Amino acid sequence: MTEVNPSPTPGANPPPAGTPFKTFSTKEEHDEYLNGIVKDRLDRERKKYADYDGLKKAAEELAELKKGQMSEVDKLKVELESVTKALTAKDHELTGLKLERTKSARLAAAGISPEWIDSVGGSTEEEIQASVDRLANRLSAGTPKAAQGAGNPGVSGQPGKKVWARSEIQKILADPSNVDQTVLAEINLAQKEGRVDYTL
Repeated sequence: MTEVNPSPTPGANPPPAGTPFKTFSTKEEHDEYLNGIVKDRLDRERKKYADYDGLKKAAEELAELKKGQMSEVDKLKVELESVTKALTAKDHELTGLKLERTKSARLAAAGISPEWIDSVGGSTEEEIQASVDRLANRLSAGTPKAAQGAGNPGVSGQPGKKVWARSEIQKILADPSNVDQTVLAEINLAQKEGRVDYTL
């Protein structure tokens, strides 16, 4: 009968003081003892994680639920982004149309042909009016004064057709929302035909 005293592993925790070393008569007895210790520790660890499979399944279900919710949230985000882009585009379009209408009204009030609308700048009523005033001054400065004389007021006109005065047009178009489309068409035609007198 040989005693097997396992030598302590370097760096391992020594047994508490006063604990006698266990002696074994055979190597098999020693191995059996160690296997029992390992088995006990494994059993304790397994008990700690006995509900691991249930927890794992619950975690997977939660992850799937979150994934489903996130996909709904993502869908809503994409839809919101699409609607926002559409609203922004419509807002830009509406702003452009309002500017176009304001420019047209200011040009008509100044007795200037609508074909000059591309020459009008500005993004506010005041800026547009200032641009139209500058354009009107340039256009009236371009009228040859030498051609005017007694009997020629500088407006070619056509027999039997009305010659519009600038002040008359401004008065009519002071509020563009109340202007009849026929009157606007007549003023535009008068501008094209040269029947607008900018000096009056």
